[in-house]
Amino acid sequence: MLLAQELALAIDPLVPSGPLFESLRVLHETYPHLPISFSTEGLGGALRRLRSGQADLAICLLLPTVPGDVIATPLIQSDLLAVAAADHPLATLSRPAERPDLERHVQLVLSDPLDRDGPDYGLTGSAPWRFVDLARRMDFLLAGLGWCRMPRHLVEGHIATGRLVRLELADDSRGPDLPLTIYAAHLSDRVPGPAGRWLLEDVKTRLAA
Repeated sequence: MLLAQELALAIDPLVPSGPLFESLRVLHETYPHLPISFSTEGLGGALRRLRSGQADLAICLLLPTVPGDVIATPLIQSDLLAVAAADHPLATLSRPAERPDLERHVQLVLSDPLDRDGPDYGLTGSAPWRFVDLARRMDFLLAGLGWCRMPRHLVEGHIATGRLVRLELADDSRGPDLPLTIYAAHLSDRVPGPAGRWLLEDVKTRLAA
């Protein structure tokens, strides 16, 4: 079990860190002797840590819906962009990519490492390459070994420099750049301690401003 004087945070790999920095900085000023542990795992990891008692608070995606045992507060939305390396065949199309175009190429998919048979969100290709490590998937993407949907904050710099190209999809089952909602979540029967509640309220206040 967690020690009462420690705050354990679980953060999904798709969550941008930037919106959390100022709240964490002020949290440290408010609770200067509080140890904080961070875990960033594959999809589903944050929710598993909440349920196992290894995390007090999660900043995470909850797909496809918020589970009944979780209290979740929407924080921000993260755009997912379909992208490929500049030298990838999909990046050189002079028209929107249609499903047959996508099926001819490897799709780089981020998956839950402990639930390989779970649902695939946004899967289009017939032969996906699956990753549990977001950074490793980025390496393969930049190397031109496939295409995928990535959070805007992770690829906009590469798009600006020309290393990646944003793809236009003719028939995207997710909808054009449909954003994902990022939540602050805790179990309904396990409310975070004072520091966790302070962090939750501060993040909500800052992101609502």
